[in-house]
Amino acid sequence: MSRAYSEDLRVRVIQSYLSGMPKVNIIVIFKIGMDTLNRWIRQYLQTGDVKPKQRTRFRARKFSDADLNAYISQHPSATIKEMAAHFSVKPSSIQARLKMLGITYKKPFFMQKGMNRKERNLLSN
Repeated sequence: MSRAYSEDLRVRVIQSYLSGMPKVNIIVIFKIGMDTLNRWIRQYLQTGDVKPKQRTRFRARKFSDADLNAYISQHPSATIKEMAAHFSVKPSSIQARLKMLGITYKKPFFMQKGMNRKERNLLSN
């Protein structure tokens, strides 16, 4: 992931804009894109601030791990497509989350990696 432009650069760009310098000259001098300049100007006019937004590491999830585990325990023979339809996501999202949780899909049961046959039979009952 690339780093945000410094606040110092943002302030100098906004000062140049407020002093009446044309946008074309600003983007050439400071080597930024027109969309970036317009976004910074809009942010400054709305908030009076040009600080970069706080970046998040992960995207928001549509369903939690607990929801997925609960669904699996209630519907042990559900397919990945059925789970995806239930949570309104793509099947690849379900597969990725199952992999993250260490849950493998064995027809017709889901099980944690490292579970023995006895533990798996307890889950199915």
